[in-house]
Amino acid sequence: MTEAKKVYLLDAGNSQIKIALVQGHVIEQVERFDAQQFDLKNFDSNIPIACSSVINASLLLKIKKHFSQVKEITSMNSLPFKMAYQTPQTLGIDRLCNATFLATTNKGLPRLAIDLGTCIKFDFLNSENQYLGGSISPGLKMRARAMAHFTAKLNEIEISPITNLIGSTSEESLKIGTLLGWQKEIEGMLATYQKTYPKLVTYLTGGDAKYFDLGQKNGIFVHEKLTLEGLYTLYLAND
Repeated sequence: MTEAKKVYLLDAGNSQIKIALVQGHVIEQVERFDAQQFDLKNFDSNIPIACSSVINASLLLKIKKHFSQVKEITSMNSLPFKMAYQTPQTLGIDRLCNATFLATTNKGLPRLAIDLGTCIKFDFLNSENQYLGGSISPGLKMRARAMAHFTAKLNEIEISPITNLIGSTSEESLKIGTLLGWQKEIEGMLATYQKTYPKLVTYLTGGDAKYFDLGQKNGIFVHEKLTLEGLYTLYLAND
């Protein structure tokens, strides 16, 4: 791939579409859209685009009609790590991209990506560069919506930072249970990984990472473009 060549990277999640332009091997111009607001007319159809093969079928069809070159990323592509996951055909492409990013850094050490979006996703590579898998659990908005949906009197809360331990109103109680419960789940899972793998290097990414207080924790790094970096690596490896 030449230095001057451009490519779009499209990361379509459950609630948001993220698209970035790569130029000179640098990811820039990252834009985010709600699915209903995403208009392909705003993007140069002559620039290649790399995207997941498992995105919404109608969106994928529109992409193929608009762009002259479309590269679909799948679990069957050439990968920079050893796939030890038992069902790779069911692995979300976002998790595949996160594992790919991990494979490019801190080689020889155990590595963990924590992706905080619609779901909490943990993805783990061991020191032998094997992708073992991880875990998936409900994210912040999913938790808030679930309590409103499955009860008669609880309202759906707006996610916002809260420092209280004890809620003095129903709204405060819901916020604490949602946000603090979410944080403690992540901290507890991470602590178990760190105990099991003392040399663990951890990367935090995703739209809700801003709600997770890292404090002074060694060996944990925030990387906003982690999934896109992994997608770009897969694009280059399979171009």
